[in-house]
Amino acid sequence: MKMTIQKFQQLFQIQNQQMDELDKAIMLVQVFADKSEFAVSKLKTSEFNKLCRKINKSFEGFDKELMNGKPKNIIKANGKWYFLNMDIEQLKAGRYVEMATYCKDVIPNLHLVMATMCTPMAWSWNGLKLKKFKAEDHSKYADDFLQADFNIAYQCAVFFYAVLFKSMESSLSSLKNQEGIKVEVLQRILEKSLDGFIQPKWYQNLKLSV
Repeated sequence: MKMTIQKFQQLFQIQNQQMDELDKAIMLVQVFADKSEFAVSKLKTSEFNKLCRKINKSFEGFDKELMNGKPKNIIKANGKWYFLNMDIEQLKAGRYVEMATYCKDVIPNLHLVMATMCTPMAWSWNGLKLKKFKAEDHSKYADDFLQADFNIAYQCAVFFYAVLFKSMESSLSSLKNQEGIKVEVLQRILEKSLDGFIQPKWYQNLKLSV
């Protein structure tokens, strides 16, 4: 099952709501199976329970995918190709501040994180080529990433945050007081965010020199 960023965000939002468990299950089935509220209400109890078991089984397998996945530099989102830049030295200071801000709510902002990391690509006669990143098109990139594979995006976000956190003191000292955010504050935000991630195997053994 391909889990898009948008679908995962919807399921995440529902799962964190305070509501009756049956109502929550109904909403989860609606999103997971792409069914209307009316269609779900017409399901037999056995069919509904079967879908609930399928959701649980899918997410058990999905956790394993997150554990065993690896970061990728190129991703297809909404039919368009993007290069994901995980080299923090190649990004401008303004994007660091964006990334740290989005860290406060990683899952709801994951499409925005990807839009900050990305460089659009286009096909040419000899393959995919990088295009110019346009800050004014950030929201367009983010909309595309709502349809991107969540697993790939998740791996890239974990990797980027890990590199950013480990290099904060040495590489981002110039950010002190910029935009009213200090490096120490960014570090605390990142540390808290990384603690909330499911840690892929590659991350558990990650060694970075900065």
